[in-house]
Amino acid sequence: MPYNSESLAMDDPLKNAQPNDDATRLAGEVTAQSATLDRSAAGVIKTRVAQTSMSAIGSLQAEYVEASLSAFNVAEAEAIYTRQSGVVAARAQKVFVENGGAGVAVAETAELKNSLAGVLVANTVNTTGSRSLVLIAGNVNGPVETVLDLRRTQSVLLAGLSAGLVVGLIFLLRSWFSRPRK
Repeated sequence: MPYNSESLAMDDPLKNAQPNDDATRLAGEVTAQSATLDRSAAGVIKTRVAQTSMSAIGSLQAEYVEASLSAFNVAEAEAIYTRQSGVVAARAQKVFVENGGAGVAVAETAELKNSLAGVLVANTVNTTGSRSLVLIAGNVNGPVETVLDLRRTQSVLLAGLSAGLVVGLIFLLRSWFSRPRK
């Protein structure tokens, strides 16, 4: 049963809880104007403003998200600001990750400070001491270590194609010369 209120604050629901106490159940779906979670967990949150600290959330839809020491499965918002937090998938106009990580982040503007990203897609990326596996961006400001960068994709594809051709030719020549002669 979803919680509906103008403002929802959850402060350590497991503190002083007994085995059959209602406080041992974590919030399933939360719908509110603002949601503040501290050492809490929720399956789904739909809100205008979300602030989390040491919390875990399955799915979050909001206009503004501020998170510290928290984990998200999916987060959608106009702006997502995280510090020492992790998000599996984030979609927003602005994504800010500091000392944390994002599996997949899609944004108009992304800012990473000492963070990791699996796949980062943004029009503008500002980085400081960050890494990503795949980076797709129109503008990149600052140093970022990346495995696949669209600015270098052409050379990566040519190197892979060349290596494949060389290995293929070696196997072809080897098979021709190792055939038994009649």
